[in-house]
Amino acid sequence: MDLDDVLPVENFSDLTLRTLADRLQRSTTAEQHIYRESELDELWRLLDIALRAGDPDGLRDARWLGAMRDAVHRAHDLVGMEGKPKAAADVLLQAVR
Repeated sequence: MDLDDVLPVENFSDLTLRTLADRLQRSTTAEQHIYRESELDELWRLLDIALRAGDPDGLRDARWLGAMRDAVHRAHDLVGMEGKPKAAADVLLQAVR
């Protein structure tokens, strides 16, 4: 999918997280940064719901969900407030490991 489009975020699988990190690494324009923020917002929302109700797939525990939600929040701030999409990607990739 083109970087000038918003990727629909439907889950918080490792594939989704790595895909978002890749998109962050390749984003260069202010407009693309806004799109990445939007994707991270949706990811944060899904993680927040799962933290409250439990992982619908039963694969992640509350500790992982909370840590990942915090990492997504940090990545969002890095790309949106600090203009550092590559650092945001690093935060996501470190959280996946």
